[in-house]
Amino acid sequence: MRLSVVLASCRESAIVAEAIAALLPQCHEAGAELIVARSVPNGPADPEGLFAGCRLVHCLATATIPEIRGAGLTGATGDFVLLTEDNCVPRANWVDRLFSGFDSGAEIVGGTMGNAHPDRAVDTAAYLAEYGFFGEARTAPGTGASPMVTGANVGYRRSVMHEAAAWASAGDWEGVIHHRLVAQGARVLLVRDAVVDQNLHYQVGSFCRDRFSHGFEYASVRSAEWGVSRRLTMTCATVLLPLLLTWRAWQNAARASSTTFVRALPCTLVFFTAWAVGEAAGYLRGGKE
Repeated sequence: MRLSVVLASCRESAIVAEAIAALLPQCHEAGAELIVARSVPNGPADPEGLFAGCRLVHCLATATIPEIRGAGLTGATGDFVLLTEDNCVPRANWVDRLFSGFDSGAEIVGGTMGNAHPDRAVDTAAYLAEYGFFGEARTAPGTGASPMVTGANVGYRRSVMHEAAAWASAGDWEGVIHHRLVAQGARVLLVRDAVVDQNLHYQVGSFCRDRFSHGFEYASVRSAEWGVSRRLTMTCATVLLPLLLTWRAWQNAARASSTTFVRALPCTLVFFTAWAVGEAAGYLRGGKE
């Protein structure tokens, strides 16, 4: 059984290098190819040798994260494909642990997310806002329910990988993709000890813009077929989102460290508010163009 690992990359060379350094030894041990799907950076050129031992898939500078993921998945040759991103550093046994999830027969396997920089409140808040629902404190869902899985820590069996790649290449985010696959009968397994740590330092303003953009896109796609009444109802409901999302992040990621959570709480609420405003704007627009 062949295994491919895809690293979706759009950030500066130093960040990419950390992710590659964490992945290459694991890929060599597992006999897996490491594919780096990378959009052309706007800054300095990547240093020579950065992608040694990897297979590089070039993407346009304007490619979105889903499109970069799609390019990497499309280029993968394995019977199983694991996917992560360059803003993350997988822990030492991530490839082995996530790959083992396929022994259950599941078509989709997903791990949990940790935080590489808990000492900085802004970074913790960004982690909670982006990956808090996938944290290490989460529990497996009840019988018959499928766990939420992030595109930064997921694996696909080839039987569903082509569809996942096509939808990602079309710009769809993982929530939409996984919902469709489950509706078609795909099984999802949560592998709690397959952990990837978020590994970026953030600024409040730029991350607020990021959260607004993601919330807007999420609501635009989600409401594409909705009528005016339902869109207006959901727009009003976004008022409750900052508190609701913060509570969910606490439940799934922060219960083990209440002090760190409290220190990051002001920024966490700001980031979830930015998402809620973006989501409201997406509903009001009336669907994806």
